[in-house]
Amino acid sequence: IQYPTYHCGPVSGSGNIKSDICIIGLAPGLHGANKTGIPFTSDFSGNIIREILDEIKLTDVFITNVVRCYPQNNMPLSSEKNNCQKYNFEELSSLVNLRVIITLGEVAYRQILKLYKIPIKYNKFKHNNITKLNSKLYLISSYHCSKLNVNTRKINKNMLKNVFLRAKNISTNG
Repeated sequence: IQYPTYHCGPVSGSGNIKSDICIIGLAPGLHGANKTGIPFTSDFSGNIIREILDEIKLTDVFITNVVRCYPQNNMPLSSEKNNCQKYNFEELSSLVNLRVIITLGEVAYRQILKLYKIPIKYNKFKHNNITKLNSKLYLISSYHCSKLNVNTRKINKNMLKNVFLRAKNISTNG
């Protein structure tokens, strides 16, 4: 094993299961959740997310990924994405107060649309776009706050903060 002290196994979501907001990323980061066993911890993306959540005082969230294990080169195979869908369904179903899902990146966005049987054909990925999944559940799509996306200025902290504020507004005001 290359990292004998790391978790190196499936990573379940974490946070308050009574939350009305869920943040969903792609997969555990090699030196983040793969290391700690907790989504978005100890890595670049997790630091940005948790900093923004603290700033806007949004601490009551549930955080997870659409793929549960670290994928080779951070590029999950279709089989890995599909194998994790039953866990995504179970996890999201357990969030009884869920009102808003925030997806980080297009892969997470597509997997959630697929889970809720929403045609991708009519719902193209767009940053900070809202899609209604059912009568009480909204999806807000965001670029992933990976180091690559931040360094290439595809996304910045304010862009992600606006997504989180939008989710907070929907959860508070409907």
